[in-house]
Amino acid sequence: MNRPHVAILILNYNGWRDTIECLESVQRLTYPNYRIIVIDNGSTDGSVEKIKAWAAGELPIESKFFTYDPSTKPVRWIEYDRATAEAGGLPELEAEIEDLSPNRRMILIQTGANLGYAGGNNVGIRYALKCGTEYVWLLNNDTVVDKVSLGGLFSTAIRDSKVGAVGSVLYYFDEPRRIQVWGGGKVNRWLGISRHWVRPTPRQKIDYIVGASMLLSSAALKEVGLLDEAYFMYWEDTDLSFRLRRAGWRLDVAVEAKIWHKESATLGKKSSVLDIYFNTSAIRFFTQHVSFPLLPISVGLLGRFLKRALSFEWDRAKAVWRGPKQKR
Repeated sequence: MNRPHVAILILNYNGWRDTIECLESVQRLTYPNYRIIVIDNGSTDGSVEKIKAWAAGELPIESKFFTYDPSTKPVRWIEYDRATAEAGGLPELEAEIEDLSPNRRMILIQTGANLGYAGGNNVGIRYALKCGTEYVWLLNNDTVVDKVSLGGLFSTAIRDSKVGAVGSVLYYFDEPRRIQVWGGGKVNRWLGISRHWVRPTPRQKIDYIVGASMLLSSAALKEVGLLDEAYFMYWEDTDLSFRLRRAGWRLDVAVEAKIWHKESATLGKKSSVLDIYFNTSAIRFFTQHVSFPLLPISVGLLGRFLKRALSFEWDRAKAVWRGPKQKR
């Protein structure tokens, strides 16, 4: 059986250590037909050179989840700028590495600027769709994947032709047996909040799939569009999930797809910048998807402000109110 082609998109921004650990785990996937695509979102920490050094076998990586395997190096890469990638790359150049096994070749795209989560991933998605991929797997760089995870995602996706997005069971990186997210979660349209499911949940109750690990049907993306780049960070996966469901596509979770996630590795869990982006995007989301958005926006902002104020996190409390003032 010929397995459909999957483009694995890993977005990097000043996080090369996490990215090469993720890449090393991706190399162990048992699914036979995929392409690794790393998108660097304008990093300033030398990430691109570090990723190349890993690919050349010059930068071993240690992990509690696996032992470094030098036999899977070197990984040959082809490097594109944003314009070339979005035009579909250079097929004649890619033909030179096409005979290599999937874990020994890589596409490296430099966007030239920090385009945010949606903008950076969209560069990779446009490239993948131009190349004719059948599925796109958005995978956070601060993750480690189980070797059968992609096979599990694919098996779930093909059980129903109207499944547009499949999520994974995410586990805490530091507590490998504790579930962080069961695929996705639920949005409360009155309180202006979302809550991840943390136990097995029927797919009918899942409002969104989290973007840390989201397998997307190319057919679904072509119908509803890519990630909304007005969401610089946060809520873009929820927005896409809502658009998919509105168009008649379904969401599902692959139980076999185990992913270990470090969570907020780029900015840090208690970053006030995180609060600004989160609340800016929340306002946009509820404005777009709720009939009377003022109520969930107001209640959500107030709740998040009080939570931080009662914890004496004053910078974060002020950042909650800065969200509405952002223009994107």
